[in-house]
Parts: sequence; C-alpha cells; structure tokens
Amino acid sequence: MEWWQNSPCPQLVLDADAATVERANDTFWAWSGLREEDILGTSFARLLPVGDRILWSTHCLPKLESSGRVSEVSLQVIGAGGVRRAAFLTASRLPAAAPPPVPGLVETVDGDEAHPEAGQVLVALFGAAERRRYEEDLLETTRRAEASEARRAQAEAGLQHLAHHDPVTGLLNRRGLQVALLGLLTGNATAGATGHHPDTDEVVTSLGCPVVFFIDLDGFKAVNDAIGHAGGDTLLNTVAERLRTSVRAQALLARFAGDEFVIADHLATRDDIDALCQRLLAALAEPVVIAGVEVVVSASIGVARCADDPTGRLGETATRAESLLHRADAAMYQVKHGSRAGGAGGWAVHDPGAPDPAADRLRLLEQLRHAVTNGQLRLHYQPRIDLSDGSTSGVEALVRWAHPERGLLSPAHFIEAAESSGLIRELGAWVIDAAVAQTAAWNAAGRRLQVGVNVSARQLSDPALVGVVTAALARHGVPASQLVIEITETALMVDPEAAAANLQQLTDLGTLVAVDDFGTGYASLTYLRRFPVHELKIDQSFVAGVVVSPRDRAIVAGCIQLAHALGLVSVAEGVETSAQRDVLIDLGCQVVQGYFYGRPQSPDSLQP
Repeated sequence: MEWWQNSPCPQLVLDADAATVERANDTFWAWSGLREEDILGTSFARLLPVGDRILWSTHCLPKLESSGRVSEVSLQVIGAGGVRRAAFLTASRLPAAAPPPVPGLVETVDGDEAHPEAGQVLVALFGAAERRRYEEDLLETTRRAEASEARRAQAEAGLQHLAHHDPVTGLLNRRGLQVALLGLLTGNATAGATGHHPDTDEVVTSLGCPVVFFIDLDGFKAVNDAIGHAGGDTLLNTVAERLRTSVRAQALLARFAGDEFVIADHLATRDDIDALCQRLLAALAEPVVIAGVEVVVSASIGVARCADDPTGRLGETATRAESLLHRADAAMYQVKHGSRAGGAGGWAVHDPGAPDPAADRLRLLEQLRHAVTNGQLRLHYQPRIDLSDGSTSGVEALVRWAHPERGLLSPAHFIEAAESSGLIRELGAWVIDAAVAQTAAWNAAGRRLQVGVNVSARQLSDPALVGVVTAALARHGVPASQLVIEITETALMVDPEAAAANLQQLTDLGTLVAVDDFGTGYASLTYLRRFPVHELKIDQSFVAGVVVSPRDRAIVAGCIQLAHALGLVSVAEGVETSAQRDVLIDLGCQVVQGYFYGRPQSPDSLQP
C-alpha cells in the first residue's frame, strides 16, 4: 500500500464503468491539491475541462471497452482552485479475479485482504514536467549504459591484449603467436595481432607461405645470473627492440619463452632469409651496457619455410603452424649444439627432405606427443630390495613407449628429445600420475611400497611440479611418504634456485628425495648440504667394479659412509651378481636394485 500511495505518478482507481473515482494515491492529492472528500465517489469527468470530457467519452471510453487499455492521451486535469494541469493519461481495465497490477490496490475487510472488483479501471497521470524529467532520466540512463558498455569493451580489449602479449617486452606471447601465425597462414592476420604495431588495425595481406625464424639467445642464463632479473628484463627489452627494428613492419614478432624469440614473415628467396639472419645477428651483437656491465649477446637461429612443409598440402592450418614452429626449433637446436656449419651464433634452414637428425627428432616429438595423449606409454617397475631382510621395500618407475611400429622403447630412445623440447613436462606429469595410481592399487591390495619417480632438470625448475605431485597424491589418496622423487646432480645445476624451492615444497608435502647416479656429477657435498635429500643412489658404474676394483670399492664405501654420516639411506644401483651383493652387505649398504633382483617389469609381473 505504501508503495502505491507514494508512486512517482498520480494514480486513481475508477469503478467498472470508468465513471466514478473510488480511490486515489497520495501523489495524486499532492499533485492536484484536491481533497478526498470532494472527489471520492464523484464523476471522473468532473476533473476534466469540457473539451477533454468529450475526448474521454468519445475516444477513451470506447477504447477501454474494446481493448481494455488507453495509452498516453494528452489532456488537462482541473486541480484545486480551478488550476489546469497538463498530463498524459494512461488507463487500463483490471482483469477479473486477478491480483492488482500495482501493490496496495486491495480492499481490506475485517483485516483480510481481497482483490478489487473485476473490471475496475486504473488511471495513471504523467504531468508534463514529470514526463520531461522521466525522459531526461531515461536518456541519462541510456548514456550511462552506453558509456559502461564502451568501458567494458575497452576492458575486454585490454584483457585480450594481456592474454596475447608478453608483459616484459610487449611482444606477442606464445598464445598470441599461435593465433597470429594461423592468421598469417590464412591471409587474415592483422598488424594489431602481431605485436609489431599493437595500436593499429592495418591488415597484413598474405604474400604466400611465411618463413619462421626461431631465435635462442646464447648464454642468457649466465647473463641473467650476473646482472639479476631486473637487468635480464632490460636485456630482453633491448633484444626485442633490436629485433623489431631489423624486420619489416608486417612481420610477426613474439617472445616465445624465456630467452626464445620467434619472427614470421613472407620472404621470397633463400638470399632474403640469409640477409635477414645476418641482419639479426649483427643487431644483437652490439654491446649493451646494463647497470655498468657491458653485455654482448649472440644467438642461434633456426629457420623453417612454409613452402617446405609437407603437411601444408593437407590444408590443416593449425598443423602447419605447429609444424613450422617445431621445425624452426629443431633447426635452432642443431645450430646451438654445433652439428651444423657455423655452430652457435649462426643459423640454419631446416630441410625436411634431406637426411637430418633434426627432422627425425621432430617426427619423434610429434609421435611422442601423440603417445602421451593416446595411451601408448607404459610404466615398468624395478624392485628395490632391503638388504637387512631381503624384502621388496619399494620400486623405481621407469617409462616405456609402446611404439606402434618400433615396439617397446626404453627411455634412451626418447627422453633426451622430450627434455630438450619441453614435452618432458607433459610426459613427466603423466609418469607421476600413473605411478601414484599404481601405488594406490597396490595399497588397496594390501601391498605397501615406496615408488621412485625420475624427475628431469626441466621438470625440477618448473613451478608447476609441486602442483602436479600434490594433485596426483590427492586424486589417488596416496600418502606423500610413499613417493620418492629421484633427481640427478646435473639436474640440480640447471636452475639451483628453482630446484631448491621445489624440493623444499615437496619435502614439506612429505615426499622423499633421492639423488640418483651419485658420484658422477660435481660439487656433490655442496648440494647435499644445500638441498633436502633422503637417499643417495650410488651410480651403477661404480657398483659394477666393486668386486674387482679396489678403487671402485673405495668409492662405493665412501659414498655409503657419507650417506650414513648425513642420516641418509644408501642405495646401490645396477647390482647384477651375488658377489656384488655380498660386498655391498659387507660395506653396510642398506638398499639395492639391479638385474640380480629383477629387471623393470609390468606391475602384474612384479613378485611380492
């Protein structure tokens, strides 16, 4: 009732004949200046001048009778003192047995609410001034909505830019590069998408198949360590600017990852490609002074031509884009590792038709990526034996690839390629999850074993590693203490800061850490002091000579004594004979594994 009484516009309720005023809201009385006792129960027509009475009787009433509604009829209402007030009238007949359209329009009988009589007429009046204010408010609301939509569109554009551009250099990031390269291959790329002219919408027309340049800075990590991360960012920005000024305005330019950059452009001949590579290397070779330190940058460049891409004939644009990047990366890898003429600091154009280890590596990576997602990987487990009682205390998980053409492949055939390409992250995540799932199955069968999983250098420096392990343990309900993360001394050297942070989080989680191939790396004591470690796994090259070589026996004995002095578990790898086992028992080794006890085997074949 209160809402209707204080409605913004004057309202009246007439009887079923639309003749008599039965009630009006407070807004009407205030607007008209009239009194209830003078109006209620009287004719509505008395409120209108003579001309508008005729309009009411000849136009409004017939329309109410035929359609039940009259909309915005302009007339005047006679208020207190005979003052005429201009208004727009809207009238509608209330349907039978229906609740009133406006709150408060009810009859109260002995405290009970009842609907108004069927067919009563609700009249609403808009004064001209009120109508104008209403229209102005509506216009302002519309303007605010349009401004809000413009701000929303601007914010979305900003988010889109952030999603596709590197925050350090402002160039395209990996996602942005993929989108833009797809556009370049189909002739729909825009300069705004390239990152070269991020504030324009100039269309880049397709001139044929593009050429992709994969650029990797040589020795950037050492520079970054010497001048700090802020200095490293400054160097990356300088490199980005030099690359930008060395290529055409229409070229795509992206920071692919870390110290890797990608350029894509339409170049017609091999001479054009060589000229651009020379120009890029010359631009990068100019010394940069950062925080008083002169830094000289070199780079390795791999080139892939779209016209050389055999998948291009298939018409699958996404496959072509991915193949271009992979082949350019493979060519860069060959340059960086010196297997092509010129070595590091040079460039090479990938030729998929010639005998080329890089092409084989690319095909292997494409097949391995398919293997990870299509169930071709297997885990075999090698038992670890507790020498105190001869029981199987744990296993080491070793991945195998059930290649559809080459049969079951050991890690030696594919791990290095996976590690160098970054595919090791996906493969490693699969191994962790599969090993933890098998551990859960053994637990359910009443067989509790520790499971060792090898983690590569790239995985160890990956911020996502702890999340992968945590998720796998939670998903399969396995205690963290049953998982042993096996790392090598060499892996610790790649990024010691990231390795230390990840290992500390893993040990805080409850997992164990083993140093694999111990004795073959360098600065072992430094790492044992710095990193959280629970086991030392003595490399099999020393164990192989423990019976016949006093030197190897002394090394193994020293490793065992070192492990025990530090409160670590000593594990000997590669035990193949009973004589080796007996010497290890005499030296106090705690755990062994090797062919003498069992080869890596499927979970179903593993003996209790």
